[in-house]
Amino acid sequence: MSKVTAPLLGFGASGQIGKTQVYGSWRGVKYARRYVIPANPKSNSQTATRNVFTWLNQVWKLLDPAVQAPWFLFAKGKPLTDRNAWIKSNLAGLRGTDSVPATDLSAIIGSPGVNGGLAYSVATPSDSGTHHLTVTMTPPALPTGWAIVAAHAVAWEQQNANTDVLYTSYYATDASAGPYAPVIALGAAMTAEYAAWFEYTKPDGSTAYSPSLNGEQVVA
Repeated sequence: MSKVTAPLLGFGASGQIGKTQVYGSWRGVKYARRYVIPANPKSNSQTATRNVFTWLNQVWKLLDPAVQAPWFLFAKGKPLTDRNAWIKSNLAGLRGTDSVPATDLSAIIGSPGVNGGLAYSVATPSDSGTHHLTVTMTPPALPTGWAIVAAHAVAWEQQNANTDVLYTSYYATDASAGPYAPVIALGAAMTAEYAAWFEYTKPDGSTAYSPSLNGEQVVA
């Protein structure tokens, strides 16, 4: 694919010409490429990849904005959107391989870790009754000038992203200082897969997010 300036002696060329060339724009950059007939492979491998891609795309549409926020910051300044970043980071883990396909959400990433966000090592889930999941999170030691804004946690009903279509997520946050323990209202008994992370403010006033920790909890 080639970048072009004033394609076809104009400034807004788009579409295909004579089934030989295609002109378009991606994130403000004009390009030209050879026309090809789109393929539609239907192998088991391709189908599994498409299924997981679709699952991630549909889940993204229902995520709380606070869950999308780390991905927005992660994609800032990169040639991809926040949704693209979410799908790209999660596709391989939830897809697995042809020989060992993933069968649950145990590899899901809630936050990729952004702007040097400090990692933490302890997230303990518990069934807190009446369809509620509590994730107790132990923060790391903070450098001088750092502050915790909030702890975030999101959960899904445990499933196989290749075959299932349960797109609803459940989100909670806790901004109280220790212990940080978001309580997620699930609305029903389920086996839940959760992901939890911290949001920080750094000495320069910028926001950072830790990489998420995740796990499974049966909630009655």
